[in-house]
Amino acid sequence: MACRCVASSLLSAAVAVASMSLADAVGAAVTMVGTRVIYDARSRGQTLAFNNPDGGPSVMQIWIDTGNEDSTPETADGPFVVTPPIFRIEPGAGQTVRLLFTGKDLQQDRESVFYLNTLQIPSLNPVNAQQNQMLVMVRNRLKIFYRPAHIDGSPAKAVDRLTFRVSGQGSESRVAADNASGYYISVADGRLTCGSHTAKLKPVMFAPRAVTALSVEGNCPLDATPLRVKIRYIDDYGAVRDAEYPVAAQGTQ
Repeated sequence: MACRCVASSLLSAAVAVASMSLADAVGAAVTMVGTRVIYDARSRGQTLAFNNPDGGPSVMQIWIDTGNEDSTPETADGPFVVTPPIFRIEPGAGQTVRLLFTGKDLQQDRESVFYLNTLQIPSLNPVNAQQNQMLVMVRNRLKIFYRPAHIDGSPAKAVDRLTFRVSGQGSESRVAADNASGYYISVADGRLTCGSHTAKLKPVMFAPRAVTALSVEGNCPLDATPLRVKIRYIDDYGAVRDAEYPVAAQGTQ
């Protein structure tokens, strides 16, 4: 029933935008405390906190998926329950919801990642009730890292277990990142330096106990030395930190 209500709101918003002549855009400013969710497998649930510093109330809907960016509340397939999944948050107020793991056979030597979706539907401004208004809905996606109790090492030291290797040449250059830890490493920025040359590496997330291939954007002759990779990664608290690594060329140990 709640999902049908939201679908109706989405349709109404589309009609409002399509039929508008004089538009008064309604701001949307509800935020969740934190940039990611670390779900400890030993916990009995986790509290998520939302704040609404905007001047009007909003309706929020939350659902969780396993990686489908086009997921909806009806297709949500994440192994979590959010209580309440839909709520109204008043201006200048806060709201907490509970996140509960429903149980799933997940690997216990490494993290698993899921995605928390929040959809904000702001209210129309009553001051301009006689005018056409544009209802701006905001959807955000945040990562949920499900963290088993007995992963080797610590999340703070996961970057110490990264190694890099390069192969190819010119536009065919590739960098392979080997993450030997049991933790995901989210990279905000990456650079490959080849002597005096520097090329960009596309920001990605390094999966635990896996090798991730990265394309090199720019000219970086791999026969130049030294070869180094510099990354800026995001820690558990959302802070961006720097790390730098030597790089082995293909065929070297």
